[in-house]
Amino acid sequence: MRLYPLCCLLLLTGCFGRDTEAVKPRPEVPADLLQACAGYTGPLPQTEGQMSDALIAEARGRSCANGKLATVADILNPSSPFEG
Repeated sequence: MRLYPLCCLLLLTGCFGRDTEAVKPRPEVPADLLQACAGYTGPLPQTEGQMSDALIAEARGRSCANGKLATVADILNPSSPFEG
């Protein structure tokens, strides 16, 4: 009975030709990485202080988005543990 799974695997691999490619499962990307990052959404800045606040908020939003893109890139293209 122990050889049964081994025989099944051998029979199943015989169904595929040598030119067939293995089907890779789609990588799982967490849902929070697919959410938009908020930048500056306020009114048009009128003073230097408002402009400073808008620039800081926009920089934080872009930093958030770039971090999410880097994480998604790592998920979709993982590096091999054997590479140097």
